Amino acid sequence: MKRLFVIFGLILCLFSFSSGVVIAQETIQDKDLTISKIGILVGNKQYETAMKQCNEALKTYPEEYFLYYWRAAVYNAQGNKKLALKDYNKAISLAPDNAKLYVMRGICKYNLKDEKGALEDYNKAIELEKNNSSAYSMRAMIKLDNGDFDGADKDLEKANSLINSDNSAIKNPKNDDKE
Repeated sequence: MKRLFVIFGLILCLFSFSSGVVIAQETIQDKDLTISKIGILVGNKQYETAMKQCNEALKTYPEEYFLYYWRAAVYNAQGNKKLALKDYNKAISLAPDNAKLYVMRGICKYNLKDEKGALEDYNKAIELEKNNSSAYSMRAMIKLDNGDFDGADKDLEKANSLINSDNSAIKNPKNDDKE
């Protein structure tokens, strides 16, 4: 009889654990779907709806860097660069190894006339992701502004080579089946 209770207890524990996994998985899927919907709204320039959904989602997922990224994009599109910068800072604090966030914050800083800060962000993006063509392109712009034509030229060449290598990989995908 004691064995029966132990087995029943184990089954109950397994059921509880597996249902917890399903709930956690559904929560992750809900979060990802919410983030995707907000991204689509931003892409379609439905900024007010995107902002409302972003603010609502942040109540449930306050540590999700992508929500701060999208809200920053909305602020940026609406011309509120200071609030955009604040959200890019928050996103970076949550995902400090994400090169794209540094590029976006760099653009924001550049628009706020903080060339030094923008340059630091582009350099950080390149440090994190050596093949980030956007970071090289944006850094070239600052170098041009400062009269560093050789440095700008090198960065633009690097950006173009990265873009061309990405495009050739798309046009000619490696086919391992024919080897």
